[in-house]
Amino acid sequence: MNAINKNDEQNLLKQLADYASFPEMNPGPVLKLDTKGRVILSNKAAREVFGNNDLAGSEWFNICPGFTKDIWNDVLETKDSISIEVNIEERWIMFSYILTEKRDLVFAFGTDITDRKIAEKLTAEIARFPDMNPAPVLRFDSNGNILLANSAAHEIFGIDLEGKCWKDICPGLNNDEAWKSVLDATTKPYYIEARVGQKDFMFAHRSDLQNDMIFAFGADITQNKKAEILLRQSEKMATLGTLAAGIAHELNNPAAAIGSASEQLEVIFSKLEKVRFELNKFNFSEEENSALKKIIKRAGEYSMHPINIDLMARSNMEIEIEEWLQNHNISNAWELASPLVDQAYNIELLTEYYSTFSPVVFIPVIEWAVRLYSTSCLINEINQSSKRISEIVGAMKGYSYLGQAPEQFINIHEGIDNTLIILGNKLKNGINVIREYADDIPPINAYGSELNQVWTNIISNAYDALNGKGQIKIRTMKDGSNVKVEIEDNGPGIPEEIQSRIFDPFFTTKEPGKGTGLGLSTSYSTVCEKHKGKISVASHPGKTSFTVTLPI
Repeated sequence: MNAINKNDEQNLLKQLADYASFPEMNPGPVLKLDTKGRVILSNKAAREVFGNNDLAGSEWFNICPGFTKDIWNDVLETKDSISIEVNIEERWIMFSYILTEKRDLVFAFGTDITDRKIAEKLTAEIARFPDMNPAPVLRFDSNGNILLANSAAHEIFGIDLEGKCWKDICPGLNNDEAWKSVLDATTKPYYIEARVGQKDFMFAHRSDLQNDMIFAFGADITQNKKAEILLRQSEKMATLGTLAAGIAHELNNPAAAIGSASEQLEVIFSKLEKVRFELNKFNFSEEENSALKKIIKRAGEYSMHPINIDLMARSNMEIEIEEWLQNHNISNAWELASPLVDQAYNIELLTEYYSTFSPVVFIPVIEWAVRLYSTSCLINEINQSSKRISEIVGAMKGYSYLGQAPEQFINIHEGIDNTLIILGNKLKNGINVIREYADDIPPINAYGSELNQVWTNIISNAYDALNGKGQIKIRTMKDGSNVKVEIEDNGPGIPEEIQSRIFDPFFTTKEPGKGTGLGLSTSYSTVCEKHKGKISVASHPGKTSFTVTLPI
């Protein structure tokens, strides 16, 4: 036998040392077992996994969870490696068992598969996620053909969904424009409300055209819609309550004027009849009859349009006429002077009539002129007050479109004018309303009473902003296939930081108890959702303008 030189001996020892340290270098557990399942050798990783510094001599069946005699028999009988997954202290280890060629030893090589098991579990949960969702979830291709639907979707739309077209099933998607919006929903969802049976749903669509996938995620908003209807009704009732109080005040004024005028008319008419009885005693000449006709005409004209002079000039004229009447033996000159001034009588005209009639006749003639004028004034006041009541009642009917179909062709200007009449109690003092109506505005198909609610909300907000003093300007214009209505006020403006929130439900800048925060929210819903229009606001100190755009 040849001797081994020193260098070869050193290399051999290094190689043996490397082999010996190899299991310790393995990051996974490595064990050597005998055919009876006892541990002969284990590396550091194996000892860490099982929490034991000395595994030698341990029974593998006792330390490895899930390892059984049947598995061990399979390991000893097969020529191929066998892999078993076990869970040890929340770690998943896959052990691969290899029997040596001499069939006297078994090596167990472990691999940490904890991350893989977590990923598999997550994948399984994701796969189950749509069915776990209590709301409908659907997936379809770019043509709308349904590829997948969860249990909730099946409960809502029926069992046989796969293969059907989503555009035929979901209300509101049966037009090209809506479907294009779905396909374009790559960065943000496209929402659509749909009523299915007795329930309302909001479907959010997301599109991934690269993978030919479109998802629809539904949410049951039935209760939200009911609450929204109640809130809108509450807002309408609150507005109607305010309007009713204003209308009652508006009706009370002319009604009270009619009552007062009627009472006065009864007194004045009795005095007029008494004077006429006295005048009937006289036989008037042609010249006197002509003068009487002029007196009648003058009383009628000036009852409609009394003389307009300043207070100082009027006071001087009354004093002057009263003194003249007293000098001509008329005892109640103080009572007659003011009505004579209202009719533009002066000393020259009185002197002319005094020379026309005899002194005995002149006194009842002048009193008759006054009583006739007062009677005409009261009759005119009753007539004007009656017209005002009819105007308010007519505006109320026009405002609510009472007895008419909810949706019809309406005149925008009439709706705004009726709203201004209804709000007359607010706007008549200190508020200057300017109308700039375009002549080419056609009738539009709309819900008239709900649009009038929009005008009411915006104009009322402008009035509140002006604090009872300022200007509201209302413009209308035709813009292509749309009609635009701009309502502008010269109030303090809306702070820039809250302008983006003014259409949010319950947002209000008014003091508690003075605003519900639903007026502009309801207006937004009416214009944008119900009429498919737009509403916007632009504001800075001294100018706030709301623009409502409605399709013709």
